[in-house]
Amino acid sequence: MAEDAGKVGGEGGEQAALEASRMPLRQHLEELRGCLFRSFIAFVVLFAVGFYFVDELISFIILPYEWARARIVEDGGPDPGTLVLIRPAEGFIFAMKVAGSFAIMGGTPLFLREVWSFVGAGLLARERKAIFKAFPFAVGLFLLGLAFGFTVLLQLAYPILLTFVSEEVARPTITLSEYFFSLRSLTLLMGFVFELPILMWLVVRSGLVQYATLAGSRRVALLVMLIFAAIMTPPDVVTQVLVVIPMAALYEVGLLLAKRADKATRSAG
Repeated sequence: MAEDAGKVGGEGGEQAALEASRMPLRQHLEELRGCLFRSFIAFVVLFAVGFYFVDELISFIILPYEWARARIVEDGGPDPGTLVLIRPAEGFIFAMKVAGSFAIMGGTPLFLREVWSFVGAGLLARERKAIFKAFPFAVGLFLLGLAFGFTVLLQLAYPILLTFVSEEVARPTITLSEYFFSLRSLTLLMGFVFELPILMWLVVRSGLVQYATLAGSRRVALLVMLIFAAIMTPPDVVTQVLVVIPMAALYEVGLLLAKRADKATRSAG
C-alpha cells in the first residue's frame, strides 16, 4: 500500500517537474526552427556529396539488377540487357533522386537526433527509458530489412519477373526510373516490415493488446499480411510471396518478444 502510494507520488512529482519545465510556445517554435534549419543544412551538404559521387552510387544501386541479369544468363536465359533511358532529362532526374536518397539516409542519424532533442524533453523518464531500450533494436531491424530487400528479395524476384514472358513474345526493356522506383519501394517496404517484432512488443508492453490475442490470431494475421503484400508490392504473386514469408517469420519472433513483455507487465502490476 505504502509502496503503491510512493510510486504514485513519485510519478506525480515527476509529472509536476515536467509541467514546471515546459517552455512557452514561442520558445518551442524557435527551437523547432533551429532543428529544421540544422536538418536542412545537413541535407543540402549530404545532397552535394551524393551528387558529386553519383556515378559510384548508381553503380552500387544497380547491383541487384546486374546480379539478376548474370543469373538469367547463367541459367541459359536471354540477356535482358542494360537499363535504359527513354526521356532526355531522365538521367539527370535519376541522378537527383539518387543524391536525394543518399542525403536522407545519410542524414537520418542527425534528423533523429534533432527530433529527439525537440520531443524528448516533453517525455517522462520512464518513457525516455522505454524509447532508449527499443531504439537500437528498431534501427537494427530496419537496416536488416533494407539489406534483406536489397540482397535477397530483389535477387530472387527479378530473374523470375524478367523471364516470366518468353523472349519470342516480348523482350524486357527496363528504364532507370522504373528500376529505381521498384528498388526503393521494396527495400523500404522490407525495412518497415522488419519493425513488426518491435511493434508487437510495444503494443503488449503498453497494454493496448494482450499477448493471448496476438497468439490466437495467427490465421487473421496471415490474411492481413497477404492483403498488405498485395497492396504494397508490384502486382505479381512472386514478390508478394517473398514479402509474406519473412513477415510470417517476424510475426513468430514478435510473439516471443510479446510474451516477454506480457510477463514484465504482469510482474510490474
